[in-house]
Amino acid sequence: MTKIKRLLIILVIPLFAFTAHKYYISLIKVEYKTSSKSLQITMRIFIDDLQEAINKTYIKNFEFGEPNESKNINELIINYIQDNFTVKINSQNKVYQFLGKAYDNDVIFIYLEVEDIETIQHIEIKNSMLMATFSEQKNIIKLKINNTKKTFLLTKEKDKDLLKLN
Repeated sequence: MTKIKRLLIILVIPLFAFTAHKYYISLIKVEYKTSSKSLQITMRIFIDDLQEAINKTYIKNFEFGEPNESKNINELIINYIQDNFTVKINSQNKVYQFLGKAYDNDVIFIYLEVEDIETIQHIEIKNSMLMATFSEQKNIIKLKINNTKKTFLLTKEKDKDLLKLN
């Protein structure tokens, strides 16, 4: 083997250890506001991950966060969330309102709200978003209900969790 080939192998093999690793993770904050009797939900998702999941799910080819963004994107996002994210409070499915979205670099923030909640004895959240597209997807849910804080780590194998209060 020539010296050039050996040098090339010595230089290239270590580079394989430093190849980019893609993490599939989202963060959702869920907070109960006693003053407004509402549950406020803020989702933080990587734009390219959500874009790929929605485009695969609905067989589309939309670009998120572009100046000429399609007006249909909000509708697709809402449909996708409704198909993959549920909130049960005191064993009742709750309907949430889509308040809007915002882009920040490579992250999309999605704002939802559940209104008219008198008390929360237990809350169950199911979140399978992105899991059909990325098997390694992990969805972190940070809850703040009254004085209780809890974090759920949801995966494809366990896509829902329950917090009991009192």
